[in-house]
Amino acid sequence: MAFDSPVDLFLYEMSGMYDAERKSNDLVGEILAQSEQSPLAQILRAQQQQGRQKIANLETCFAMMETEPVDVACMTIDGMRAEFQAFAGQAPPMEAMELYTVDTEMRLAHFGIGAYQGLIDKALLLGELQCAQVLRTNLVQKQENAGTFERIGHELGQRVAMSV
Repeated sequence: MAFDSPVDLFLYEMSGMYDAERKSNDLVGEILAQSEQSPLAQILRAQQQQGRQKIANLETCFAMMETEPVDVACMTIDGMRAEFQAFAGQAPPMEAMELYTVDTEMRLAHFGIGAYQGLIDKALLLGELQCAQVLRTNLVQKQENAGTFERIGHELGQRVAMSV
């Protein structure tokens, strides 16, 4: 892809986030498969539904700009997925798996927060106001997810600490 304008950079970064959202949603599916018996399962199912909506929102932005995403691999999510798989492969006890799951979800949310903040800023600078609004919807969901998993992580941590 040639980078001839700021729009090209924006589309490249948005394509990377599109890949990140798709891979994140796949990872949530893997996490859910590992956590089906966990109290987290319901929250993870909601995460998957939100993930599908975030992907659709990005597709809406591409459509607004009359373009398609380019092939940009989000290696950050690839790394997070590899870390999760390596941890899960060690067959940790349920409590450790739950804590690691929450930490993974929190990292995914915080990565998304940073990415969406940059995308929104670029969209506004480019005059893509409708796209910026759609991206802001995804940002708010990521911020809410981060808060949810921070709270759950603290509660789980307290429960584990009390049982030691």
